[in-house]
Amino acid sequence: MTTGLFFAANLLFCLAYVVRDMACLRAITIIAAFCTLPYFYFQATPLYSAMGWQGMFIAINAFNLTVLLLQRRPVLLDQRQSWLHQHTFRMLPPREMLKILHLSISQHCEAGETLVQQGEQLDRLILILDGAAQVHADGVHRASLQPGDLVGEMSFVTGDPASADVIASEPLDYLIWYRRDLETLYERSPGLKDAMQNVIGADMAQKLTRYPPFYSDIEDTRWKSGRREK
Repeated sequence: MTTGLFFAANLLFCLAYVVRDMACLRAITIIAAFCTLPYFYFQATPLYSAMGWQGMFIAINAFNLTVLLLQRRPVLLDQRQSWLHQHTFRMLPPREMLKILHLSISQHCEAGETLVQQGEQLDRLILILDGAAQVHADGVHRASLQPGDLVGEMSFVTGDPASADVIASEPLDYLIWYRRDLETLYERSPGLKDAMQNVIGADMAQKLTRYPPFYSDIEDTRWKSGRREK
């Protein structure tokens, strides 16, 4: 019987190398390792060293399997998080979005307060939660921002000075991300940087649809500036 279990274990090891899902691979490997233990124990002289190594392999795979299963747990979002995922972060998996939101700082301002000043060098990214803001370039109203919109994203990405003032037109709740915090997160999760660039790009595309003259002028100015620098 022990010999049969040992052969079964080797078949399971072969199966583990065939499957592509990492959780299945680790689960099958754990079962296979358990099947070898009776064979090693019931030898004329029990092979305790072999059993010890198999026990170590079982522990390592069990730990990594637990981590994988925890990462695959369904993510429960509250009402606001669900709204943000639908309107702003739909290009991010919910778990990745929560990593981004964890770094944000909630802020509030009253009507008439300035969120971004034209010519300012921005080290922060802003997202409107509730309320509205107006965009003024050289004193001329050019666009309106609403909940779910990012603020100052062009300057944040390019490093250029802000091209317009952004002023709250009513009491405003918003989130702030500082560049240093996001860069630290990107170092730990490099894929998040590209994902956030996609989020920012989608936000800019929506604004271009709503206010084509203003945002087209800004994009044209950025492009020409880049050409001159080259």
